[in-house]
Amino acid sequence: MPKVFAAKVKNVLSGDTLVLSPVGGKSHQERILTLAHIQAPRLQSNEKYAFESRELLRKLLVGKPIRFWVMYEGRTGDREFGDVSSPVFSSLIQYVLEKGGARLRGNLGSGEAEEEDPEMEKLRDAEALAKKEKAGMWSSDVEPIEMVSRPTEAQIGRSAVRAIPAIVERVISGDRVIVRLLLGGSPRQQAVIPVLIAGIKCPRTGGKDGGPSEPYADGAKFFVEDRLLGTQVGVCVLGESASGVLIAKIVHPSGNISDRLLEEGYAEIADWQSEMIGSKGMAVLRKAERSAMGAGKRLWKASKEKRQLEKDSAGVGEAKLSAGGSFSATVVRVISADTLELESKAGKSIVCQLAYLRGPRQSDEKTSAFVDAAREFVRGRVIGKKVRCTVEFVRPATDQFEERPMVTIVHHGSKNLSEEIVSAGLAYVLRRRVDGSEFPEYWDRMVEQEAEAKKQHVGFYGEPPETRRVVDASESSAKAHRYLFTLEHHGRVAGVVERALSPTRFRVDVPAESVRLVLVLGGLEGHSADDRDRDSDLNKKAFALTARKTTQRDVSIEVYGVDRQGGFIGNLYLAGSSAPFQVSLLEDGFAKCHERSVAQTHHGDELLAAESAAKSARKGVWQNYDEAAEAEANLESLQQGVAALKIVKKYYDAKVSEVFADGRVAIQFLDSQRLKLKAFMQKFHAASSSWPALSANPRRGQIVASKFSQNGKYYRGKVLGRGSNPGEYQILQIDYGTIETLKLSDLKEIVGSEFSATTYKPQAHIVQLSLISFPPESQPEYRQEAQYYLEDKVLDQQVVACETFANPAAGVEMDVELYDTAAIAKDPDWSINKELVQKGWAIVKKHHLASFEKALQGERSALLKLENTARATHAGCWEYGDVEDDDN
Repeated sequence: MPKVFAAKVKNVLSGDTLVLSPVGGKSHQERILTLAHIQAPRLQSNEKYAFESRELLRKLLVGKPIRFWVMYEGRTGDREFGDVSSPVFSSLIQYVLEKGGARLRGNLGSGEAEEEDPEMEKLRDAEALAKKEKAGMWSSDVEPIEMVSRPTEAQIGRSAVRAIPAIVERVISGDRVIVRLLLGGSPRQQAVIPVLIAGIKCPRTGGKDGGPSEPYADGAKFFVEDRLLGTQVGVCVLGESASGVLIAKIVHPSGNISDRLLEEGYAEIADWQSEMIGSKGMAVLRKAERSAMGAGKRLWKASKEKRQLEKDSAGVGEAKLSAGGSFSATVVRVISADTLELESKAGKSIVCQLAYLRGPRQSDEKTSAFVDAAREFVRGRVIGKKVRCTVEFVRPATDQFEERPMVTIVHHGSKNLSEEIVSAGLAYVLRRRVDGSEFPEYWDRMVEQEAEAKKQHVGFYGEPPETRRVVDASESSAKAHRYLFTLEHHGRVAGVVERALSPTRFRVDVPAESVRLVLVLGGLEGHSADDRDRDSDLNKKAFALTARKTTQRDVSIEVYGVDRQGGFIGNLYLAGSSAPFQVSLLEDGFAKCHERSVAQTHHGDELLAAESAAKSARKGVWQNYDEAAEAEANLESLQQGVAALKIVKKYYDAKVSEVFADGRVAIQFLDSQRLKLKAFMQKFHAASSSWPALSANPRRGQIVASKFSQNGKYYRGKVLGRGSNPGEYQILQIDYGTIETLKLSDLKEIVGSEFSATTYKPQAHIVQLSLISFPPESQPEYRQEAQYYLEDKVLDQQVVACETFANPAAGVEMDVELYDTAAIAKDPDWSINKELVQKGWAIVKKHHLASFEKALQGERSALLKLENTARATHAGCWEYGDVEDDDN
């Protein structure tokens, strides 16, 4: 099966050719994919049905995420041929043939070639059906298209009232595009022409001669491509340039692209076009340009940065903030709807209040019911965010209040927090000026927004929110155990950290379950930082770091146990992080791993690696760490353990069903249970068609029926965890060892005890190759070659598996030596493990050896000799020298 890639369709060149770009838009690289085995009518030569064929794919795919695979390359290697799948279809090739958008190439449609290939038979059937139904290009009613050089003057005149439909074929630069005008008429007329986007001028992109682009030119081009390329727009022609190029307003449902380019600082106004556009239109454009200038975006960055530097040094650098000063800061705590705690770039804590605003107060009978809702409204928008603060005035200290800066806060570039709060009806606008100072420029807007909130009956002016009942799940250990199953079943659960109780304990609100609980970070020793003195500077630093990063933050928690005080033991994940918060504490030396419980976190390797890094850097609790002394103590303990350890090898006849990229292998024992697998799966496939979809998100370790992507059939699968995208899960097929990332819609509930994992044991066993590992991740090419070599050697082959140790690591059932049944007839001691080392596709483990691995001294010595030979002959991964990581 070819490797499947994810991409977004950037453009459609014809009915059989797509332009693909990476998902997420982080890269501007393009990839051209031609659909294999088919040929669509050529659009450039205006062949019959060429436009309709391209439109079929353009309307369906442009801007959409897809999955694709390359089936073969052209003879010169510069073209890739493959297929595409999406939720709408499993094969784009078959879809196009069925719609009559293309024909099979060469003799593929005759049925004379590759008769035995069922996939080709499907394609021939699809083409035959389209011919029979006279679909698409096979229809005799296809209306011809007449290509013209440009629209007539009459058509240009009418476009001012009714925009000409058009398709953006190409983006030359931020202000210049190639469009296909759909002029209509009989016969249908079209014109492919360049158009200048009205009202703006963008930096020039590099020409065909390879000259460099002007600053921000490529950014402007990509900005327009991302929004307009391959889409249908309206074109209102306003005039033409001195060289005869039409100047037009591009009308798109999402808005005017000229405004957006100006707002983002990618363009400046083309003043000479003012007469064409008119004063009203130019006023809109100039407002957008002023916005970019004020924010110092891109073309205007240099002058803005200079002004901001001067303001920051005058504002934050002084002990007291003065009116008119501005500074950048991060919101670390929301005290109330109008009072926030900020942290400046210099690390200074600043408590400030929003100017001319009064949020709800517990002492105010009319607004007390809105205190929590208003604080949550503000928290959800700015907690942890970088904001820009302008000091409107400084409220002097009184007997009741301390001195406090009254500020305007702008977040996410241009959002005024005060205006947002007033619009939601969660604050009053104060109408009295302070000490004769002027209202900020947005004060009038806030007055209008307050009136609109009253009119719409929102916030204070509507019904008070319902009182939320929250249960303290950590009130006692017994009470915590009642909630443990539910929380554990849900896997990761969204929550908000109300406050940090210590560097490793948190008070967390879980809205979905209406509970508040204490979360204890798993995998760490009972006390963080300095065990001997909780009031030490180190412990204070640990607590400060924890509070700053977690207080009031949106998090995900994952629990798997309860302590004696009712605290839930588990993991805490900050928003956007896949690693638990324990990693941050360990990296800074603020915590130690708890050897016996670290594996329960399911992030044991990450936690141990973070602790190891802190040890090496002598951070925190490891400041006086003596590696030699620890090694001596560990060695003595290990020698005692190894002396008492006896290795009893067990041999199994097995078949290899999967080889993983990390060097692990899935095997099936060739025993009486394995003989039942075929009949079992036949019954399972038949029964699974009527089983219901999962009613809730599956938990880690749950056994489900999972849909195999390669054949659409369901197999028994174990949930390993969530995928990288929302709503996706990593699934291990427990009878074959295949691991896939599947959507929730591809998972079903298993009905019937006869199909359970207790009635019929899983047939796939995940094992690791004894004493060796693939080349490190830092050498991806060699690592992949090692996987390919092992696959060619053992995949779907019968082998002898020699178990040296059971359950050596999390998720691994046994440590094994694999033997080729043919090879051991000649040399009983020659294992596949040895062959991998000899060929240079495996590296002998040298560090962090487990007790049982140290007990295999003879086997390890033999492997090291083979490795030395492989190094000397530059075999495999040793081709250019040493590739080992320090951790191997």
